Amino acid sequence: MASHSLLFLAVVFSFICSGALEEKLIRVECQPAVGVVGQTMKIHCSFISSFKEINIDLVYIFKSGPENPVFSLKNIIKTGDLRFNLPSENNPSLELASAAVADEGNYRYMIVTNRGVIEDGSFRIGVTSKYHEPTTISWPEKIEEGGSVDLYCNASGGYPAGSIQWFDNTNTDWTKSATLKTTEGEDKLVQLSSKLTFKKIDLNWVPFRCVVLNSKFVKERESTFHLKFTGVDTGSSVTVSVVLMVTGIIVVAVLMGLLFRRRRIQQGRRPSAQPILRASAVRTTLNTDEEDDENEDGNEAKAEGQIGECFRKATTEQDT
Repeated sequence: MASHSLLFLAVVFSFICSGALEEKLIRVECQPAVGVVGQTMKIHCSFISSFKEINIDLVYIFKSGPENPVFSLKNIIKTGDLRFNLPSENNPSLELASAAVADEGNYRYMIVTNRGVIEDGSFRIGVTSKYHEPTTISWPEKIEEGGSVDLYCNASGGYPAGSIQWFDNTNTDWTKSATLKTTEGEDKLVQLSSKLTFKKIDLNWVPFRCVVLNSKFVKERESTFHLKFTGVDTGSSVTVSVVLMVTGIIVVAVLMGLLFRRRRIQQGRRPSAQPILRASAVRTTLNTDEEDDENEDGNEAKAEGQIGECFRKATTEQDT
């Protein structure tokens, strides 16, 4: 530590005479940098000077105090946090590998050049991290219709702290009824835990959606939450509706067919314009018509019985 301080003072004093006038004519400007946790980030800096040729001899980066540089570079020798690097020769821009939340903050940038010493350079590092896919659970796991239930949605690995929203299948927002808890891990990454409580849950509200937002209220993740109800298959309602619709179509088709056939038979019984038929032919025709009526009535009764059975099965499936 003492060696760094002595070297710093020696460098500054060595340039007081030779660069006292020129250092006012050179400065460095850096843009705010935002990186992603675990990735390499770039800190763009540039010299502001009228000099065309500027050579970098020494670099110091400070974060907490002027006597404790987090990184230094002299020629090709690096000390301190070796994740920092100057990728181009005589270019003040920096790189930081494997960015972490702990790297976030303000930095002071000192550069010793052949044109003088730049002591007032500065830049800021910001860090972000996307949340992982949320996990959802309910307590109790199996729910009774109209009973109480607690719904949980957890998302971890994000930074900065975000929020969680709740929606039902009608897109009604239940977020105001939920409670949100944020927990910071050792790596400074945030875990979001949201709890939504219902004293009386309605089957028509499912499924729910758990939406994870970042610190700028932009959606990053979403999970659909299908609840388990005791004795109820949430997908059976669709099946029952289809069965009832098909049954109704069949009923209408059968009734239309029977009506059309009866009208056709009745039209066949109209008086004939031909001469008087023999009595035996008339009796035979009458007997045949009576048998047709009996068969027709039997078919109608059978069809009605089958239709009733279809409705009973559909009703039974809906009840179960």
